[in-house]
Amino acid sequence: MREDFALGIDLGGTKIAAGVVASSGELRSNVRVATPASGVKNDLRAIFDVAHTAVAAAGLDWQSIRALGVGVPGAYDPKTETVWAPNLPGWKKVPLKRRLEQALGRPVFVEGDRNVQALAEAWLGAGKGARNLVFLTVGTGIGAGIIADGRLISGARGVAGAAGWLVTESKWRADFARVGCLEFHGAGPAVARGAVKALRADPRSLVKKLAAQQQGKVTAEIVTAAARRGDATARGVLEEVGTKLGRGVASIICLLNPEVIVLGGGLAGAGEFILRPLRRAVRHWGQPLAARQVRIVRSQLGEDAGILGAARYAFIHL
Repeated sequence: MREDFALGIDLGGTKIAAGVVASSGELRSNVRVATPASGVKNDLRAIFDVAHTAVAAAGLDWQSIRALGVGVPGAYDPKTETVWAPNLPGWKKVPLKRRLEQALGRPVFVEGDRNVQALAEAWLGAGKGARNLVFLTVGTGIGAGIIADGRLISGARGVAGAAGWLVTESKWRADFARVGCLEFHGAGPAVARGAVKALRADPRSLVKKLAAQQQGKVTAEIVTAAARRGDATARGVLEEVGTKLGRGVASIICLLNPEVIVLGGGLAGAGEFILRPLRRAVRHWGQPLAARQVRIVRSQLGEDAGILGAARYAFIHL
C-alpha cells in the first residue's frame, strides 16, 4: 500500500519543530530550532528553513509531501484565515496559511496547537481510538483541545478550549483578567507561587536548596524534583494545585462527557503528584456518572504530539 507524507510544523513561543509524518503515523524526521520571536518576517523565515530541513532529513523531496499541517500557539480564525498568537511579537491577524502556500507550493492547514495535540493523542497516543477526548495542556498556561464524536471542536473564531478561563472561584481578583481563573490557580506559575509561600513556613524544604542552584528561582520543575525526592512541602504544593486544577477538569467532564482526558504540557511531568489529587477532585465535584467512567492519563507522545497532530490535521483535510 502506497504511503502518503505530510509535514507537521509545531510553532511555539520558544521553539519551532517540524517533521515528516507518514500516513501510517511513522515520524520520519524531527527537527527543532529556536523561535526568533523578533517579528513575523523572521519567524516565517525560520518556519520556511526548518520545513526544508525536515524534508531533507527524511530523505524525501518536496514532490513527496502532499500537504503541511501547522499548529500555532494561539487561535486560527477560519473566517479570515489568520493567526493570533499573543506570545509572539507582531502576530496579530497573520495570514500564515496564504504565506506558507505561496512560499512552499503545497496546501497548508492551520489549527491551534492544543487542538492538533488532541488529534495526535486520539490517533497514536494515550487516547488512541477515542471519539470523545480532551487534551489538556498545562504549563505556563492552560488550554484544551476538544474532540467530540470524532470531530475537532474549534469554535466560531478558533478560541474554543480556552480552559484557563474557567471560573472556579467566587471572589474576583485582578489577576483573573490577565490569565483567567483556572490558569491562575492551576498552571505552572501557581506551583511556583505556592512553593514560595510554603517556604516561609518550612525554610528547610529541599525546594529552597534546589532553587539555590538556579540563582534562587523557584519553578514548577524544581518543586516536582523535590517532590520526587520525598519533600513533604513540595508534595503539599502539588497536591493543592492538582486539587484546584481538578475542579476545572470536573466542569469540562460535566459539559463534554469525554472518554478520556489526556494531560500534557510541562506540569504533566509531575505525574501522579498532580494526577492523584486531580482525579480525587473530579470525583468529588464532577457529575457522578461522567466522573466515574472517564480516564485521566498523561500524554504518551510528549513533545512529538505537536508535529504528529499537525500532520494528522493535514491528512484529515486531504
